[in-house]
Amino acid sequence: MNSQSLTIETLTHGPWGLGRDQGKVILVPMTVPGDQVEVEVVEEHKRYSVARLASLSRPSPARRTAPCPYAGTCGGCSWQQVAYEEQLRAKQRNVADTLTRVGGLSGFEVLPILPSPREYQYRRRIRLHVDEGGTLGFRRAFSRDLVEVANCLIADPDADQAIGVAAEWLRRLGTKVTEVEILRADRPGQVILSAITRNRLSGADAHACEDAVTGPVAGLIMGGPRWRRHWGDTTLSFVVDGDLKLRHDADTFGQVNPDGNRELLNELLSWEAFGEQDRVLELYAGAGNLTLPMARRVRRVTAVEAGRRLVQSGERNAARNDLHNIRWLRQDAVSAVEELIGQGRRFTTVVLNPPRTGAKNVAPKLAALGARRILYVSCNPATLARDLRHLAAQGFVLQRVRPVDLFPQTFHVETLAELVLPEALGPAAESDE
Repeated sequence: MNSQSLTIETLTHGPWGLGRDQGKVILVPMTVPGDQVEVEVVEEHKRYSVARLASLSRPSPARRTAPCPYAGTCGGCSWQQVAYEEQLRAKQRNVADTLTRVGGLSGFEVLPILPSPREYQYRRRIRLHVDEGGTLGFRRAFSRDLVEVANCLIADPDADQAIGVAAEWLRRLGTKVTEVEILRADRPGQVILSAITRNRLSGADAHACEDAVTGPVAGLIMGGPRWRRHWGDTTLSFVVDGDLKLRHDADTFGQVNPDGNRELLNELLSWEAFGEQDRVLELYAGAGNLTLPMARRVRRVTAVEAGRRLVQSGERNAARNDLHNIRWLRQDAVSAVEELIGQGRRFTTVVLNPPRTGAKNVAPKLAALGARRILYVSCNPATLARDLRHLAAQGFVLQRVRPVDLFPQTFHVETLAELVLPEALGPAAESDE
């Protein structure tokens, strides 16, 4: 296989550095902008090629030695060899480029990216896979195979130290487990283990789980098709917006980076979209991470979430914090928006916080809700750009975006975007009540 010389120009929204050979894009994993490398092409495509790094001729000043012993084999942290400041520059550039190239958007302000308060040890939860042989680990880069791990540098220290505890627990089970999450519990030094299986719980395993709730294990959860059981304390709490304490089940969705989550929330709340007369529609509300802080500031929040247990958690948290101006709708976002439009409901602000797939089926309907402002929290620049393009076609203007780094050492990035309807910036729309 012939090698060729290449200079890496930038990092993509993915595990690759990007270089060009006679104008054709070549993607190379484990590289850094400024690297001069020798590469061997392993995949040819019409518009680009994928190559492997054969040798490093001259390292970039932004290259560093990855501290993790699994770097390059584990597929979880593909940017560990990149200095953190360069990671931040790449993420900000990728957000701006994607919005321009995919979304066809222009004239918006890109605010400086907010770094994570921690570069390592930031994940409160880590998800590991279990193979047929019982190996516990992360997916190998570009493979479905597993890399068995004894530690994880981006995990909270309590979660990191419990990997061996989780592996020992699994060895005592007869039930076939496919995934295990390790979550830092509320008490220092303790964790919660949450396992997924395709089968029913084997007979003796209930006793094994009960016996395992001791020492560093505060609680256990096991679940499969149409069943769930738990032992010990399996709830988590976190504080947002100064003193607002939220609690939820450990196996419902929650931000993995609690410090970064607070940075994101504080940024959202600072964007002057939440006055005491505002009526907010929040889509994909989850368990109330954004909902409750917004409700403290506005007249009313209508929170839409399809997950039953998430809604129940949100309702409990609202009651616990004496917030009674939230209307919870347990249904999917599309049907909820259609019903609200049919009922003639109107809002001043819409907040979107969809999953990675975005809000493709919702975005084209939002103009009918009368909102003068849309705030979109996204974890995927490509689907964000697509959805913003739909909103721009309805007259919304993208004003500003703020990238937020919740996932250091990876290419993932969170983005907060603000859109406004220029003609709607006068009096607020009619009440939704």
